[in-house]
Amino acid sequence: MRLAGVTVLVALALALALPAAARGPQPIESIDGTVARIAAALHIAGCNGKLRQLLHSAYGKASTSECNYLRRGLGTFKAPHGIVYGTGAEIDAGTGLSQPATTVLALDSDRRFHIAFVQFEYGSIGSKPNPTFDRNARLAVAAIRRADCAAFLKVAYRGFGLGGGPEASVCARLPHNSLHTALAADPRAAPVRLGGNALYAFYGITAAGQYFTIVMAQQPPSAKLPLGSAQFAYVNAFPA
Repeated sequence: MRLAGVTVLVALALALALPAAARGPQPIESIDGTVARIAAALHIAGCNGKLRQLLHSAYGKASTSECNYLRRGLGTFKAPHGIVYGTGAEIDAGTGLSQPATTVLALDSDRRFHIAFVQFEYGSIGSKPNPTFDRNARLAVAAIRRADCAAFLKVAYRGFGLGGGPEASVCARLPHNSLHTALAADPRAAPVRLGGNALYAFYGITAAGQYFTIVMAQQPPSAKLPLGSAQFAYVNAFPA
């Protein structure tokens, strides 16, 4: 009986430990530290080294066009406030224009948050995510694992990210995606919800020993979108 009790306790301990482990690496920088790092980079003129380093390394070495993208999107970066969702984060701030911007970030290999993308929109921090995010995150992971382009397009964010551009381009890049490679080698890997809000949801996944932060975004219905595009859609996965 004693051994059986020990076995049960060990099993319970492992079950409780798994969700924490699945949440991935811990950031070494607070969101306030990230805000300060962004503000410092914007304060220096030109496409400086600090500005280049704000982008997530998944994009490779930042060019002048990426620097211009950051300056246009972040603007004056007025009164920023942010929140961390595990290995994902969001910062809402004024831009100096009529519309503020939301900066979406993911943890990078240096254990600091780096910019995934910037959108002109009113912030959503404090709102609740739609449960459809969970469903579509699972469907996206399943489709990416199989490199099933038709299934992936049904849950993909079409403006940018892995699902951005013409269908032929999406289908051509899907089999070469790093998350696909990892998932194909690890059939048991599954996404773990990290948190989010009405506009964005974040998921962690460890596949073949590599951790990724999955970013989902709300994609409002539009005549410009292909028929049947998902409202709660997969943008991309960022390795840490």
